[in-house]
Amino acid sequence: MSQKSTNPEPDPFENRVRFGCGFVFGAMISALLIGRMVASFTGTFWALVVAIAVITGLLARRYGDDFWHAIMDLFPWW
Repeated sequence: MSQKSTNPEPDPFENRVRFGCGFVFGAMISALLIGRMVASFTGTFWALVVAIAVITGLLARRYGDDFWHAIMDLFPWW
């Protein structure tokens, strides 16, 4: 038997806020982590940063607080 979520569907404004926060988080973390590994900031570096930022933004929009709880579990020092 499947359980139906008790959380209401987010409105468009909340979707934009979720995506924006996830995008900024992904851009910062990927720039920090990838920036330590590369010697120069080429187009590939920026493409990876944007791709990771978009992915984290979409995940944050889709999963909301569950996404942030999972991030907190991945980065316990945060």
